[in-house]
Amino acid sequence: MYPTILMDPPWYETGGGKIKRGADRHYRLVKTPDLPRVIIQSPEWKPADDCHLYMWATNSHLADAIWLMGTLGFKYKTNVVWTKPGRMGLGQYFRGQHELLLFGVRGKGYNVRTDNKTISSWVQAPRGKHSQKPSRFYDIIEARSHGPYLEMFARAERDGWTSWGDQVTPSSQVSTLIVNAQNKWSQT
Repeated sequence: MYPTILMDPPWYETGGGKIKRGADRHYRLVKTPDLPRVIIQSPEWKPADDCHLYMWATNSHLADAIWLMGTLGFKYKTNVVWTKPGRMGLGQYFRGQHELLLFGVRGKGYNVRTDNKTISSWVQAPRGKHSQKPSRFYDIIEARSHGPYLEMFARAERDGWTSWGDQVTPSSQVSTLIVNAQNKWSQT
């Protein structure tokens, strides 16, 4: 059982315009209604009764992320903002220079760790390669929440964490779950 889970769902963000800039250039995407099934069918999805969930959400998928959090049995509490200096990102109405890390609890959620100094609700850190999150956020999670730790839809492994995702899991189990979800789309 994992008392702390981090996930960066492969939101169905295909990008627009003449230049293909969406996440589908980098990894397989899952439509929002299919995400709960992909997550719950993962052999690693074992949230503790009292659990913290950290979930990355882009601006265009904020409502989807809050829905997904609730569908998985978590109550949204707050968020941390990652501000990205430098060039602007994508956006139809406003060009994005930030991303949200939502925080939710299941059950009592258990008490946060308080053995560290106060942590701000925003972090400024440079962008890495596509979808790579700054290591500072893992430090924040480890400072506030107890392990063992699980990262769903991980794009890289981290010491002390169980990582599950089609870019780190050696078997085809992740791909099979995602392909099954994609096949469902083509049949509708």
